[in-house]
Amino acid sequence: MNICRYTRDRKPEWDAFVCKAKNASFLFMRDYMDYHAERFADHSLMYYDDKGRLTAIMPANEDNHILYSHQGLTYGGLVLTTQIRATEVGKIFSTTIVYLRKQGFTQWYYKQIPSIYSQYPSQEDEYWLWRNNATLTCCNLSCTVKLDTNPPIPWERRRKRCLKRAQEAGMHITENADIDTFWPIMTANLRDKYGATPVHTLDEMKMLQARFPDNIHIYLCMDNDNVAHAGAVVYATNTQTIHVQYAHADNTGKTNGAIDLLYSVLIDRYQALGYTYFDIGTSNEQGGWILNEKLIEQKEGFGGRGITYKQWRITL
Repeated sequence: MNICRYTRDRKPEWDAFVCKAKNASFLFMRDYMDYHAERFADHSLMYYDDKGRLTAIMPANEDNHILYSHQGLTYGGLVLTTQIRATEVGKIFSTTIVYLRKQGFTQWYYKQIPSIYSQYPSQEDEYWLWRNNATLTCCNLSCTVKLDTNPPIPWERRRKRCLKRAQEAGMHITENADIDTFWPIMTANLRDKYGATPVHTLDEMKMLQARFPDNIHIYLCMDNDNVAHAGAVVYATNTQTIHVQYAHADNTGKTNGAIDLLYSVLIDRYQALGYTYFDIGTSNEQGGWILNEKLIEQKEGFGGRGITYKQWRITL
């Protein structure tokens, strides 16, 4: 197994591989990864077998003699072909460890791709993480609705009441909406409720939406006067999984159940389009050690259940 560090001239080969991999999403396309290239020193890797065929890639960056895969992405471990075998993945790990030691790295942090983002079973990496004495350093719990469950998990009564309240208030959902309208709602809610700011700036999200119009969608929840009170940025990460990147409401929206109406419409829409998973997102702080129980209970009220986002460390 031969390792090659990614360079810009390899972008067509990288992107073509992402399009056919068994556990990839558009987040691994270079036009997405490189939007924040100035923040991270890229050290992505490409893996070729003894016949010169590209069999795996790994989005990664380096910082202070540590390799991260990847600090700028929610997840970003090994991206693999369907043809790769377990022993080959083992060779990738052993070859990577030798490579990183020669390069002077002291640690390798690995963000495992959650199972719902794989189009085919892809947990060979977890086995080899264990075999290489990797330490689990972070485990965040997301809440995901399985859209093809028959019968579906019923909504909790409180969620149904909030949905009815939104409908009685005359609220409705607008697709492909203006992100400028949603951004103040989101930033105010993040600031006032969590003392936080969005991961992306408004200009960055506009740029990403322009680059990936088929993958990044904006929805707004409007009142009868077409005033927005809630909204969401939704990632269609592949052909089976929808991820809610951001979802927020103002005080009026919270009072009138705007998020409940929003999720109801989104679940129905993407279920009809044939998607399998509707991932509402994690509910953790401090590397998973703190679980926001009220937040995850709200998400579970829509029929969501747990999916883990794991991060590992290999000491070199």
